[in-house]
Amino acid sequence: MYWENIERMFILDERVFFSSNPWRTGGFALPVGTVPRDIQANAVNLLLNGREILTLLGLRQTGKSTLAFQLIDHLLRKEQTAPDRIFYFTFDDLSLRQELSASFGNFLRVVERFLGGEVRKRKDPLYVFIDEVQKLPGFVEYIKMLYDMKFPIRWVLTGSSSLTLKSQVKESLAGRVVQLPVFPFSENELFLGHGDSPPDKTAVRKFLFESRIPDKKALRKIQADLLPFKHRIKTLIEEVLVFGSLPAVALSRDVERKKLLLKNYRDTYLDQDIRNLVREDKLWVYQRVMELLGGRIGDLLSYSAIAEQIEVTVDTVKRYALLLEKTFVLRTLTTCSRNVRAQILKTPKVYFTDLGLRNTLLGLDDLSRIENLGQSGVVLENAVIERLQSVMAREGYATRLHYWRTRTKEEVDIVLAGPAGLLPIEVKYDRKIRPRHLNGIKAFLEKEKEHVGIVVGRWDEAEIIDDGRYRIYMIPHWFV
Repeated sequence: MYWENIERMFILDERVFFSSNPWRTGGFALPVGTVPRDIQANAVNLLLNGREILTLLGLRQTGKSTLAFQLIDHLLRKEQTAPDRIFYFTFDDLSLRQELSASFGNFLRVVERFLGGEVRKRKDPLYVFIDEVQKLPGFVEYIKMLYDMKFPIRWVLTGSSSLTLKSQVKESLAGRVVQLPVFPFSENELFLGHGDSPPDKTAVRKFLFESRIPDKKALRKIQADLLPFKHRIKTLIEEVLVFGSLPAVALSRDVERKKLLLKNYRDTYLDQDIRNLVREDKLWVYQRVMELLGGRIGDLLSYSAIAEQIEVTVDTVKRYALLLEKTFVLRTLTTCSRNVRAQILKTPKVYFTDLGLRNTLLGLDDLSRIENLGQSGVVLENAVIERLQSVMAREGYATRLHYWRTRTKEEVDIVLAGPAGLLPIEVKYDRKIRPRHLNGIKAFLEKEKEHVGIVVGRWDEAEIIDDGRYRIYMIPHWFV
């Protein structure tokens, strides 16, 4: 009688369920050209060996749902997991949301109907993936209840509105969840997405993050190994400086399509992610704050200057800037110092997690226009920060990104703060090395009692400037 009742309740959902779970009928395959993600191995490890609920967070359209299906593919092909142990649901399905809104307990009944037995009696865990979980308010609390009752379920949650999901997770799943950020494509993923083998930058990574400092011979070897990829890397960097690296945008070879995708992205972000968080009559203010912050990447974040320019309160600008950061549009860098803290400014600097979105907000769709406006230096600086961030996420480095600036305006763009010390990095758009490029690095090394620094620029050859006290590496931008 129990199963007959369940069948009557949910028979209309059968085709939807099997369409969303095609592995149950043997018809599942990832789309041709699906790009393996840098964080995929980390995600697999957390899913198989972790006890916590796995939550995939990040900027809209960075591939969170695709990564969920890549995890399912791994379970099926590499782990030989039985298809009936894997469930995928999307709360984009209005009928499912309506059914579950009546009683969250219906969810467990749905699972048990397609499982053909009671979940609690399973010895092997089920894998339950829920996309757009934030669209059913209160459901995260239900997941918490099942988790605390030790149901044999491994959960993976994703959502396009990362702010809403992040808030629900923080309130309901504290101590029960691990959050894995999904970023736009890294250089490695860009190569794979275009069908090319990526360069091996292991030696560069060990230099930046593991204090494996190369001598001149080792530096020449690094350069020789990367030379075959030089032209391709430089071309990809130029594309990223203008169009960013959101997966769909990066994989498109049509410039006009890239522009259209970015405009649609901007509109969707405002309409779907922000409309419920900002009053209708204030959406223009929010967009204007985005635009003004986009014009200030690499600058100190002055709330008062922005507030004065658009005639709103400082608190309004602060709130909107925080929303932009929590929805993964903005990234802020704080200052870092061990020895001159009293002289260091505390104001953060602001960057965009995707330059394509930033440039679309400002109406910039060509590198020459960015150069003519004198913005090429800060745009390259922004790109280097995002590249470093992607490496840190992939490799799991316990390194933090900061900047350094004294009250007397001595400044370094980026400081890598890791277990082994502080590594200053200055970014220049110039093609020739000039003495002034070294001023900030030298000031940092002297005051912070460090000995090694890096200046990244568009020069063709890597060099080492060593005066006996400090060793400064002049690194081409295609190395990073």
